[in-house]
Parts: sequence; structure tokens; C-alpha cells
Amino acid sequence: MTGLGLLVRREFESGGVAIRKGWWRLLTRAGRVRVHGARLTLLTSHGVEIDSELLPRVRATAPWYAPSGFVRLVMAGRTYWLRLRPEHARDAVEAAMAWRRS
Repeated sequence: MTGLGLLVRREFESGGVAIRKGWWRLLTRAGRVRVHGARLTLLTSHGVEIDSELLPRVRATAPWYAPSGFVRLVMAGRTYWLRLRPEHARDAVEAAMAWRRS
């Protein structure tokens, strides 16, 4: 199947994520980010949904000017900053952006 040029859609989930709306407003220090199916979902530590959006409508980047482990998400015009473990930041961006390349 890999010879057909099909892109495998990636799933991703990480806990202990600090989620900020914009740069300053902290929503949770121990939230969760989940990429499952065709949707990216931000959750609090109690499992309450903060925001959710279809992956083709999400822009995810790990800007050079942000500290290691920070990911910038733009979902329907709303900007969120996530602080993940540095080794998970790249995986989160790749999982979110895999849908754009398909």
C-alpha cells in the first residue's frame, strides 16, 4: 500500500498540555490535545472540550521565536498556544498538518 502514494493519516494524543488562548490567557495547565479522525480537539484535564475543529481548517506551527515545545494553533480565527513536551511538539504539528498534504 505504501507504493500507491497514500498518506497515512496520523492520530495523536498528549496530556499535561498547557493551553493558552492567545499568548497571555491561560485556560488550563494540564489539558489534553487530541487528533483523532478528521478533528483536532482541545480538552481540559477533566475532559471538558475547550475547542474542536476539522483538521483541514486548522493551522499548526512551531514558530522559531517560541520556546521549545510550544505549538501555535489557529482554529477558525482563534489562536491557541500549546506547551507540550518538546519531543511531542513536532509530532503534534505533523499529525495536524498531515491532512493538508492529502
